[in-house]
Amino acid sequence: MKFVTFIMFFVIIFGCTPKEVNTIKFKFRTEEVVNKDCKIAKEQKKLSRRNDVTSKNFITHYTKAFNANRKVKRACDPYR
Repeated sequence: MKFVTFIMFFVIIFGCTPKEVNTIKFKFRTEEVVNKDCKIAKEQKKLSRRNDVTSKNFITHYTKAFNANRKVKRACDPYR
């Protein structure tokens, strides 16, 4: 019984350790490219919101807004 408890203890301890994350902030894209893409995505989001005001379908409006937010988040992420 002690052996099983010992194994479970190590599984829990080593299972909860923090995983290695990408520590190089601008690995694939430079800071200028990230800032430019982020600015472009924000402007496109503003323009798409103006055009979507007349949308009658709630689900379509919601999905377009969700995708626009996701696009801005991906464009502004330096780790991508």
